[in-house]
Amino acid sequence: MKLLRPFFILIFVLLQMISCQKNTDVQLITPDEYQRLDQLEDVQLIDVRSVEAFQDLHLEGAQNLVYDAEFSEKIMKLDKSKPVAVYCKTGGLSKKCVEILKDSGFVKIFDLKGGLSKWKHSGISVDSLIKPETKK
Repeated sequence: MKLLRPFFILIFVLLQMISCQKNTDVQLITPDEYQRLDQLEDVQLIDVRSVEAFQDLHLEGAQNLVYDAEFSEKIMKLDKSKPVAVYCKTGGLSKKCVEILKDSGFVKIFDLKGGLSKWKHSGISVDSLIKPETKK
């Protein structure tokens, strides 16, 4: 039994080290929660859909960082210490982007549950949805 004690201590220490490596806070949030969050924090809002989809309709204040092979390089212009909120059309693509953001060292990440489709059908004011021809 004495021989096993150092082994268990080593396993415990290794597990602690692994669990401490990722201190990323990822939250799946509703459109209503995002509106409250946006009022409280300086959130970097990212639309990961195509340029065409973004030009057609996007959330106010969003920047378009298309999810593609260069996505990891594109996110390097963001501030890793500030919260990042990500959305796409339905939520599937943003989920992949959240993993890349986590692996890149972003500390606080929000994923808009259900994407832009959920936002449009949530009953939230459409003032947050911007069409390019309506921007001044």
